[in-house]
Amino acid sequence: MTAELRTDRRELLFAAVPMLMDRLDVLSVTAAAIAQAVGIAEEDFIDEFGGVEHYCSALQLRFFEGRLNSVLSKAGSMRPGLERIRGAWTAYLDYSVEHAAVHGWCRRARQRFPSLLEEVRRRNHAVLLMIQIEFSTLQCPHPMERARLAVGMVLETVKAETEARAKNEAMRTLLWSALEMFART
Repeated sequence: MTAELRTDRRELLFAAVPMLMDRLDVLSVTAAAIAQAVGIAEEDFIDEFGGVEHYCSALQLRFFEGRLNSVLSKAGSMRPGLERIRGAWTAYLDYSVEHAAVHGWCRRARQRFPSLLEEVRRRNHAVLLMIQIEFSTLQCPHPMERARLAVGMVLETVKAETEARAKNEAMRTLLWSALEMFART
């Protein structure tokens, strides 16, 4: 098989998630059901991912990398401080809403495949450390405590927005108000 055909098949399987989410329950879905829904042979799905758990893992990693790239492109060149935190969070939230179907599929897949939670923990810890550094740069007292509260609020906003598949302006307004309060020295 050519590398190009394999890449196209992989992209097709990733792009199919919104359709899969509406048709199949990740808690019980089989490789055969995914393959049939996408229109490929089960053997091709297995060849590509090895099974449903590895498919979900690859999908989750792709989602996380896309979201990180979105954050970096928005806030990566900004100076440390309040506006960079807000820019990063806006990109984080917007990407999550834009890809809400993938986010939802992955979140539900973690119930079936607890091994997927380790990457979530690792990523959330990295975000926590980055926000702590921002608060430290702003010379805020208790930067880790502020970061913990702030990250918790962002994660709750992500959850609400991705479940609704839409921005929640009221939550975002409160989030920005809290951010301004946390950034005060």
